[in-house]
Amino acid sequence: MARIINILLSNQNCSLIIFCCFYFNAFLFSDDNFKNGNILLDNEISLEKVYSLEDYTVVAERFGQVRDFSLASIQVLGEKEFKKQVQSTIGQSLAWEPGISSSYFGPGSSRPVIRGLGDFRVRMLLDDIGTFDVSENSPDHGIPIEPLLIHRIDIHRGPDALLFGNAAIGGVVNMQSYYIPEDFPNDTVSGSIELKANDASNGNSGASYIAACIDDFAWCLTHSFRSADEYSIPGRARTDQYDRIADPVVNNPTIGLTEPIPNPIGLLPNTFIDTNTHSLGVLWSPKKEENKFGLAYSNFESAFGVPYQYGGDANELFGYSQLDMVQSRVDVEAEFKSDLNHFKKTKIRIGTGDYRHEEKFFGDGKDQGISYVDTIMDLDSIESRFDFYHKFSENLQGISGIHIFSNELQASRIPDLYNPIRVYNAFTTDSYNFFIMETYTYQNLTLKGGYRFCRQKTQDTSIASYVRENTQTSNSAAIGVTWRDYKILGLDEFAVSLNLSRIERIPSETERYAYWSNAAINRFVIGLDNAGEQVDTESSKSIEIGVEGHIGKCSSRLNLYEYDFSNFIFLQDIKGIGNLSRYVAKDSNLKGGEAKITFLLKEEGFKKFLLNGFFDFVTGKNITDDTFLPRIPPKRIGLGFDFIADKLEANVELRYAFAQKNIQAESNLAKPELETEHYYELDLYTQYTFKYKDSELVTFARLENAFNAERRMHTSFLKDVAPLPGRNFSLGMRWVF
Repeated sequence: MARIINILLSNQNCSLIIFCCFYFNAFLFSDDNFKNGNILLDNEISLEKVYSLEDYTVVAERFGQVRDFSLASIQVLGEKEFKKQVQSTIGQSLAWEPGISSSYFGPGSSRPVIRGLGDFRVRMLLDDIGTFDVSENSPDHGIPIEPLLIHRIDIHRGPDALLFGNAAIGGVVNMQSYYIPEDFPNDTVSGSIELKANDASNGNSGASYIAACIDDFAWCLTHSFRSADEYSIPGRARTDQYDRIADPVVNNPTIGLTEPIPNPIGLLPNTFIDTNTHSLGVLWSPKKEENKFGLAYSNFESAFGVPYQYGGDANELFGYSQLDMVQSRVDVEAEFKSDLNHFKKTKIRIGTGDYRHEEKFFGDGKDQGISYVDTIMDLDSIESRFDFYHKFSENLQGISGIHIFSNELQASRIPDLYNPIRVYNAFTTDSYNFFIMETYTYQNLTLKGGYRFCRQKTQDTSIASYVRENTQTSNSAAIGVTWRDYKILGLDEFAVSLNLSRIERIPSETERYAYWSNAAINRFVIGLDNAGEQVDTESSKSIEIGVEGHIGKCSSRLNLYEYDFSNFIFLQDIKGIGNLSRYVAKDSNLKGGEAKITFLLKEEGFKKFLLNGFFDFVTGKNITDDTFLPRIPPKRIGLGFDFIADKLEANVELRYAFAQKNIQAESNLAKPELETEHYYELDLYTQYTFKYKDSELVTFARLENAFNAERRMHTSFLKDVAPLPGRNFSLGMRWVF
């Protein structure tokens, strides 16, 4: 039986037939359940109300909720919704949420890009504090978290990020895990086991967690694995325009001539992934209501390949890079209730992380047999935050806090294989923050204001006798107002909001002091200070207008925004010998919007038919040089149809990404950016739930990119050499007990 399944999964045409049979048989099978009246609504999130877009007004935290303290709309992806779209990385799992794209760097590494902003401007959090990795320093570095172990994601856009750091101008992605139990489970023992397989890369993945309650203690144990081979692509890896301009060739010493580097077809080489994780956490609450204390240890290990990108020199070594990554971390959480004056609650969050990765080179072709460890990175991190909740009156309440984090980063590289002496870089960053955010409500008006102060010290201790040091402060503030009313303008509910902010971001150690070869992106990277640019802080002034309306069976939302940057720091490909990239600081402007609409087409008994649509766009201009910014996502539009019943759910979604022709132009310094073509994407998903007593078995199937279209992420450094996977069929099951 297992052999038959493997044969079927290895053929994409068979996969399509299987999916269609699964999809439509589920529809037919569900009719009996309607007649019998077997209802399963206890894990539904949106069945009880048509206005599912109201989820955008919630901000969640561990051990409680911030709720009304947010300044901007917050999107919350619950476990059930997130499970339907989960991929091997967080970036790809969120890549089609309105306003969110991905920095795609293969199946092992991908970060979210929010409103055209990524890297240091999007802060990745695990249970309210940092992920303790170097993914923001370079796109080839993965985020050490398994998406299957995430049960909720809170996406903060714009000025709301003041709660978590003023560096995150673009936003914050706060992933809530199972590492520490959030509360005491209802049953003595509960948990979940999930298994999944796909055919595009012969991939297998699985995750499990078990929670147990013993007296005043709640325990949670998790484990996950993920393995996949090189994934299939619909055509060739490299685009024709890239081959014409880059002309990827390599010197062959046996014939004394250069020869073209083969352009892979059908499979994208070196895109394997192998990951294992585990964790153990405990929650203690003497009264199971008042004070709480949590502790967790987790370990993450991953090895993955990075698609090849030509280095620009025919004499360079030819081959592939592999990243081996390991992280161990300890997390502590505590919550204390208080009736002291106006202070109601104190929450403490402390985490430490020990991270290391090695970038290994494996020669191919003329360099077959050559292998060595090139870059090694070690990062020791500690982060703590103390949140104090207060309430001065029924109308005025807020949160203030202290936020401290410290990183010690050491990197070593071998610049010359024939003289293998490692060159070391060492950086220390210490950041001290204070923030306050207040909410005042009066009738239909809600007024919110926030302020954050940051003092950051960065040291470059790469050379023992010469220490470069920079200490800076930043001040950031935001204000927002929301007016909401009911039965007005012919609508059941209507709300309009306005958010204004001025955010200052202190440059990172990489943006300042980089001067090394990044083998994974095949570029030699130069920082601001090493290029002779003295930059104080990056600052932005932003305005965002949001409109939300509900009438009858229809719910819609529209957000328009604009960011004006002074000293906008980004990595720019420049002219020179080989592939060179330099951090530059330019006055820039980003503007765009997101829209989403949900319409209840039909409701028949316990059946619901929903139509969903979205549209997003963003434009980015380098005002200083009068050109477009690089790696800005294109306009996108999507239309989806949902069928929801008692035990059956099905979804069809058609997406379209426009061609990106607004590209960075060539200048005396900068290389021109290449355009990205448009593409369609059709995805289908269905699941059926079998319930027995207090447990349930969810079987699901997903067909991605049913058209087998060639898809390239314009936000990725690899867009011209590494397309996204072709048609991919996956089957899985999840047992919840």
